[in-house]
Amino acid sequence: MNFIITKDPKWIQKWDEFLLNESRGSHLIYSQWLQSYASYGFDYEIFIVHEDEVIIGGYGAVIAKSFFFKFYIVPHGPIVIAGKEDKLEHILSQLSIQAKKRGCCYVQYSLPISNEVAIEPYGYSTKNLSSTNLIGKEGNLFKYVYSNYGINWVDFNTTTSADELLQQMSVQVRRNINLSYKNAAEVSFAITEDECKFAYLAIEDNAKEAHYSVRAFEDFKATILELVAKERAYLLTAKIEGVIKGAGFAVNCGNHLTYISGGTKKEKPDLKLGYLLHWELIKKSYELGYKGYNISMGGSKGVMEFKAKFNTQTISFEKPHRHIIIKPIIFKLYLILNSIFVKNKKTISILLKRFK
Repeated sequence: MNFIITKDPKWIQKWDEFLLNESRGSHLIYSQWLQSYASYGFDYEIFIVHEDEVIIGGYGAVIAKSFFFKFYIVPHGPIVIAGKEDKLEHILSQLSIQAKKRGCCYVQYSLPISNEVAIEPYGYSTKNLSSTNLIGKEGNLFKYVYSNYGINWVDFNTTTSADELLQQMSVQVRRNINLSYKNAAEVSFAITEDECKFAYLAIEDNAKEAHYSVRAFEDFKATILELVAKERAYLLTAKIEGVIKGAGFAVNCGNHLTYISGGTKKEKPDLKLGYLLHWELIKKSYELGYKGYNISMGGSKGVMEFKAKFNTQTISFEKPHRHIIIKPIIFKLYLILNSIFVKNKKTISILLKRFK
């Protein structure tokens, strides 16, 4: 077993291809996703484990920083392929070593652990890790880099087509999907920069109207465009009479699509385009040969109730987050300052950009 810490383009390409086709992979550790944090002044690095230059595992880390605080965050993983779980403990032992080299005061990682049969290929079971010493204490004390904590799974079961799956949905879901098509919605995937910009604007507008935050297109543009160009993400739009009425963004990684964000124009009567967007992404999942669709965790009560209509299994990973405090005094100071700003994420975002 060999390992490298790298940003070398050759290895980065191999890493991203590995994540695309490895079921334990996650878009959160795609190189493009890690690089997107540069808008906040954050850095990243990729730790790759290989045997004869064939990747068998590793992790992607965000080095979050502001003022003199630095944090080493692995938002998903470390991961190893099935059958190589005995290598995981050695990888975990390297986290603190690398964090110290980068001058960080804190390390955090998030393992996808679940015993649910439906998502078995996409994470570790407790049996897989029975002989692995999971270093650090439980808990997520740094929340400004999103870290994976579960899958909201639409299982395709034994169906072989979207039409078969549709018959398993409720009458309400089938009716609303059909209604959105009857409203003559034109469905397309954004490709060019202008198409992506206007599609994402619908997502930003919806966030403003509903009083929640999404990343600004300019901050996220390079990541979106590169992922879309490589078909590692899909930015879907629904237009009526040439006007964008809804959009949804999903990333292709780990042998499944994961919904990231979306939004629809509020109309009377309701055009039911939210149903259409998710249904088109489910159809794309079938087209790609996948076994399910991650409609994503989180959201308001109303959003979660809407997602549940697609017969989801909301599966939280078992105590996924673990951390190590490397510099207790500095980290204690961070906690004090964070308690002052924690209620205003927008202020944090502005400060991070200002002091990057």
